[in-house]
Amino acid sequence: MARLTKYLKFLFHVIILVLINYFIKNQKHIKIEKRIERYIPDMKHILMWTKLSNVEVEGQRYFITHNCHLINCYFTSNRSFFMDLRYFDAIVFNVQDVSRQSSDLPEVRSIVQKYIFAANDSSDNYPVCSPVYDYYFNWTWTYKRDSSIPYKFISVYNIHNEELGNNILWDNFETVPVSKQFKSSLSSKSAAAAIYLDKCITSGKREIFLKNLKICLATYNLTLDVFGPCGTMKCGRTSLKSCYYRIRTTYYFYLALEDSIADDYITKTVLFGYNNLAVPVVLGGAEYNRFLPPYSYIDAKLLGEELTAKLMYEAIQNKTKYYEFFNWRNHYTIKESNVLDACSLCQFLNNEGWLKTGTVYTTFRNWWNPFYTERCHRFGLTAKFQF
Repeated sequence: MARLTKYLKFLFHVIILVLINYFIKNQKHIKIEKRIERYIPDMKHILMWTKLSNVEVEGQRYFITHNCHLINCYFTSNRSFFMDLRYFDAIVFNVQDVSRQSSDLPEVRSIVQKYIFAANDSSDNYPVCSPVYDYYFNWTWTYKRDSSIPYKFISVYNIHNEELGNNILWDNFETVPVSKQFKSSLSSKSAAAAIYLDKCITSGKREIFLKNLKICLATYNLTLDVFGPCGTMKCGRTSLKSCYYRIRTTYYFYLALEDSIADDYITKTVLFGYNNLAVPVVLGGAEYNRFLPPYSYIDAKLLGEELTAKLMYEAIQNKTKYYEFFNWRNHYTIKESNVLDACSLCQFLNNEGWLKTGTVYTTFRNWWNPFYTERCHRFGLTAKFQF
């Protein structure tokens, strides 16, 4: 009997300890929930694994200030926001960190949360080399048109101010000459081309293209002026903005050359020409006819240095031909877009179909950059990663 009583006392103490432990755990959980400002019951919590430019605001502020259609999303960079990382609906990883290393990664993962790769720069500048990232990401949030959540650096609008998306039907484009008043705004131009450069050595080798184009233009007695830290020309101050007036009044063409060559990568540099009445000469990896109005630019990658210089010379000599580069303005406007528009991210996190789909990028490195092996070799990463 004494032994039974002793056993029952021991069992009673064990039960008490279990209940106390359970109570403490639930109390902690309640405290965490109280810390969350739930303006909308079904909040989608997004952890920025590391900081990402353009999305640096904590909480719901981004979604409210940007007038997003849905605002029940919450940004934080605090990895200890919850007791467990698996409570987050999504975790966003930025391209710079993914490209640089693979050691600082979550140790736990829920099968229902989304791991999202976000990029604000090109795949050529930031290739992903570690095999860890194959079979790792559920969604991608990049400039590439086949991303889960694609964005653009620039957008085209029609005369009704309707954004036209990626696949614009240029077949409906009608040529209407610009007005005499507009032509008069181009009358002060006297120099062939200009470019502002603050990055002198690039992965896309645009500096080599510039050197060759200068030689080709010289055969027509035309010059190419380079402003900024990489050139000899100055605008009075050191910023590109201070060069706008010079471009608008003096130069026929502006060289909108990307610093890297990557599919679909076309940045706002082309707007430096469009916004300042200088025809853009573009060089990049994008199919420009998918993004820009026809005959509003010169595609230097398609033509090469010699034909590009020849076309520039002919347009300068034949003003009627030069004016035709501006006819698109009667039909469209081109504006800068929100890079990494988080409104779209919030919409995806509210789409039940996308949430339930267990997608994963099985060959992520190849999707992000089909030439990643060669690029990683150039970065000297072959000793660290297997391919």
